[in-house]
Amino acid sequence: MSVRHYVLAATDGFIELPTSPELPPVETERRKVYVFGFVGGLFKINNKVVNEDLDWTNPSNFPKFKELIGTATIPSPMVCGKIGDKVYITLINLGMPTAGIMDTHTVHMHGAHVATQVDGFPETSFGVPMWMDFDRKPPVATYLFDTQHAGTYMYHCHVEASEHIQMGMYGGLVVYPSMKSLALAGITKSPGCGWLYKGKLQEHISKTATNRNFAYNDIRSYFDKEYVMLLSDIDTRWHDSVEAGGNFNPVDFKPDFWLVNGRAFPDTLLPHPLTSKVGSGKKVSPINYESYVHVKTGEMFLLRMINMGYQVVPWHIHGWHFTVVGKDAEPSPFLIISEKLELHGHEGLERGFTATIGSGETFDLLIEAEDKRPEYRNYIVNGQDCIASVCKQMRKINIIDPNAIADIPTQPVNINNIQTVNYVEICNEPSCDNDNFFPQFYPMHNHDDYKVTNNGVYPGGQLTYIQTDAPDKKPCHTNE
Repeated sequence: MSVRHYVLAATDGFIELPTSPELPPVETERRKVYVFGFVGGLFKINNKVVNEDLDWTNPSNFPKFKELIGTATIPSPMVCGKIGDKVYITLINLGMPTAGIMDTHTVHMHGAHVATQVDGFPETSFGVPMWMDFDRKPPVATYLFDTQHAGTYMYHCHVEASEHIQMGMYGGLVVYPSMKSLALAGITKSPGCGWLYKGKLQEHISKTATNRNFAYNDIRSYFDKEYVMLLSDIDTRWHDSVEAGGNFNPVDFKPDFWLVNGRAFPDTLLPHPLTSKVGSGKKVSPINYESYVHVKTGEMFLLRMINMGYQVVPWHIHGWHFTVVGKDAEPSPFLIISEKLELHGHEGLERGFTATIGSGETFDLLIEAEDKRPEYRNYIVNGQDCIASVCKQMRKINIIDPNAIADIPTQPVNINNIQTVNYVEICNEPSCDNDNFFPQFYPMHNHDDYKVTNNGVYPGGQLTYIQTDAPDKKPCHTNE
């Protein structure tokens, strides 16, 4: 059990959204949007300071907090813990000086089992007033989340929720199983041996895996990598009205930008600015808001879907069917039913290729990056059934119109030197140096396809990619 103490400061700021699908982003084709949000992050773990700048009781930090005014972005910092942890969040209200707004603010941990006094709903509890005198300590409130259930949550301000959430006051909240809770479910780790389930070695689970490689206290919720996909929508007229001191009527809400982790495509392909730099501190959680999914063939990856928008999102993933291992921080009942019926593989589990995610809902989608070479490589590279190979077909297309062959930005997208690849190039590689098949790219997006635009410009909006590379050991293929 750990005590994790976060400090979040409410303030305003600006984000820039692309109005063109081009990379690198063109400065003249960006839309500046006024937002609210929280800044800050992890302060202490078990009373050991992680970031001393977040100590609001230290007068030498008062100017540092003042410098945070106007620096809010979307989304707000990630908050995480494990079952049994006590997660504290201290809220400071720096105010919204751009618009001259002096509202109180709260932190509501959406889906958490908490008492009314720490629920963050001001109509039944209280709000935190604005810090007015920076020569004195700020008024604060510290919320407690006594974690009980693993899963994907969110947090947001609940003051004037219709406006403050639209303006961007939200972030991801993740609770992992603990080693103790896993052991109670029969999942244990043996030094030098690996992971066991009810005493049986689980060879597919990496020996280096930790409790943070499980979504729930269930052996089938294991994953190699995880990604948070926090979905939201923006009506820029509403944001402009708040900035100008207007009186926007929420019933007129009509979004023109749709976001994944606070960004619209093609920005979703770029490294996320809130991701901690390598070596920035071992105590900082590795979970982040990266939206470009990059995995190896054969890996299991978890998508933590969070809908903070005001519209239902039909989230569609190309290439695979996912398994729903959890919803709203509760493991899927089909996991237990399947085990009791002694079913194997995907039998009896909830599967799909589109998840319909309502506002305020979370889904945990588990995907295995299956190897598609046995079914498709021979046709793509060599041709079969008297049909020319796809590589040969693309070479002919390339001669007629090279622009018809997509140049796909690869991960990581380096703005100063963007690396791209297309399948004509892949096909031309010698097969012993390259598999002639990898990398593979799969889009995932909002299937209300007008929401894959930026103010009507396609492609944009809630769209990003999954890149799958070859397995570690790449065989040298010959014609099958």
